Amino acid sequence: MKRQSLLAASLLLAALPAHGGTTVTGLDEPQISVTTDSGWRVRSSMYVWTTRLDGDITVHGRTAPVDVDFADIFDSLDFCFMGLVEVGKGRWSLMTDLFYAKLSTSNSTPRAIFDTEIEQFIGNFAVFYQAYECEHGGIDVYGGARVNWMETDLSISLPKRTVSASGGQTWVDPIIGLRCHRDLGDKFFVRALGDVGGFGVSSDLTWQAMIALGYRVNDHTSLALGYRALGTDYTSGDITYDVTSHGLLLGLDYQF
Repeated sequence: MKRQSLLAASLLLAALPAHGGTTVTGLDEPQISVTTDSGWRVRSSMYVWTTRLDGDITVHGRTAPVDVDFADIFDSLDFCFMGLVEVGKGRWSLMTDLFYAKLSTSNSTPRAIFDTEIEQFIGNFAVFYQAYECEHGGIDVYGGARVNWMETDLSISLPKRTVSASGGQTWVDPIIGLRCHRDLGDKFFVRALGDVGGFGVSSDLTWQAMIALGYRVNDHTSLALGYRALGTDYTSGDITYDVTSHGLLLGLDYQF
């Protein structure tokens, strides 16, 4: 009798819900799994850079001035593509920034008319390290390479004759730089970037500077309006490229 009573009590206790201890989820109850953030972040950007070109290009001893104003850039531009992707984790990130353009320019002096067709690719590849961080921003140092590819056709019309020259070149310059970010409240921010390179490895000098004011549309999307300048002074054999590109920059960022 006592044994039957103990067995009945045990079955009754097993059937009662537990209020003060740990419960075991039944096989027929939904399971809840908790995942942690991997820490990876990705930022992609498409931008429009309304550049003005100032400088000179020399191909096989023929030198032509390159002077394209903001008002003429869309008339001279045949095709362009601009965009960047940055992938990071923790304090480190890797960025690829690509620029491709094909344009035709015409300049004249009292003695000659210079017609120039330029096809150019610029790729910035850099590794960033966040050296300083505070509540409202931070400073990154970076190093990497700037890859240039250029194909140029020159035609110089003189009073009695016309001369032409064509040439192409690819070169790579090391670069080092700084990038700063500062929040201006919940919606607005300022971003600035500057680098220098070349050091005689390929170009005598290459440099870049950019500053932009940004606006966060939401947690993932932002817009930025700024100014960017990029200069290169490169000479190799019969080719010289000494040109500065600068102008307004409008970008759309998406981060996840």
